[in-house]
Amino acid sequence: MDSALAGVKVLSMAWQYPGPYCSMLLADMGANVIMLEPPGIGDPSRLMPCFFSAINRNKRSITLNLATEKGREVCHRLAQSSDVVTEGFRPGIAERLGVDYHSLKQVNPRLIYASISGYGQDGPYRDWPAHDLSYQGVAGMLAAQISAKGTSLTPPPVAIADLSSAMFTALAILAALYAREKTGKGQYIDVSMTDGLVSWMSVPLTCYLQQGEAGLRGMPGYGIFETKDGRFVTLSMTYEDHFWRNLCTVIGKQDLGQLSREERLAKQQELVSLLRAVFLTKTRDEWLKLLISADVPCGPAYELAEVITDPQLRHRGMFVELDDPRKGKRTFVAPSLKFSDTPAGIRMPPPELGEHTEEILLSLGYSQHQIEEMRHEGVV
Repeated sequence: MDSALAGVKVLSMAWQYPGPYCSMLLADMGANVIMLEPPGIGDPSRLMPCFFSAINRNKRSITLNLATEKGREVCHRLAQSSDVVTEGFRPGIAERLGVDYHSLKQVNPRLIYASISGYGQDGPYRDWPAHDLSYQGVAGMLAAQISAKGTSLTPPPVAIADLSSAMFTALAILAALYAREKTGKGQYIDVSMTDGLVSWMSVPLTCYLQQGEAGLRGMPGYGIFETKDGRFVTLSMTYEDHFWRNLCTVIGKQDLGQLSREERLAKQQELVSLLRAVFLTKTRDEWLKLLISADVPCGPAYELAEVITDPQLRHRGMFVELDDPRKGKRTFVAPSLKFSDTPAGIRMPPPELGEHTEEILLSLGYSQHQIEEMRHEGVV
């Protein structure tokens, strides 16, 4: 059975994190993804093998020196037969290399071309050097941390801008493919990692714009609490009075269950201190059993070793073992999307640098002699 994107060809010139995660999502859904990498170096994330392996399965790799005329010629040929191109250069570099949208659409008017950059292709911050944490700062995602004076300012453990921009790009590409079915034309997509984070901040920013404050404040029943055995449990109650009453019944504080949302907010520090003390009286698993049976939103806060053995995640097939002919059996995080008729899946392991160069060049019509010449000249 074909996957959802079978027949869609993607040329990826985006390295590191956002572009590769985006093209992996497309590849998992069946797209034919070709990674274009510089000879000898490749995607810089290859210096971190586990990182590279995590986000580059289901792809083929061709090495190509875009600074050479022949390299650009090969890139144009690849674009001519592609549906989608993604790039993650700093703004202006693709144009200088002659592989920007305006250059490639001359050879393929149906091409969908997505650029992923930190602040977008225009604006006063366009050329600022930055990575994920800086985009979070501009988008206001660190506002709660910097307003909590006296606490340690710890960066979030997940590259939120990288991953969200990858998902926004994948969504935009799918929309553009759908639009092309109606118009017959490709188009350009400008993805700003910072813009995506501002979109994710829609609720607090809209509340601030309309009423002068963020709107969502922390609740005493929403947090992470240590238990007797040194493990942790999460409570994930927000404004619901009935969940709060259920919790208070479990901990033997029924009188506190009558507090309104506003009263809980006013007594937040006092209530959080009480809950911290209470949760230290039983083990994590004891608390989970009690809380779940009482219909209290909660869960375990896992170490990584526990995530990979969790029965729910195992049941959902979130870890898949794959036979790699070069490296033996390897375990990967599986695609998270479940399709009833066009399943996503892992078909092949991450490629070695330039592993498919010859295969791809032959498919473009280059002869064996021409390929050897390009190798000698440092084009591939």
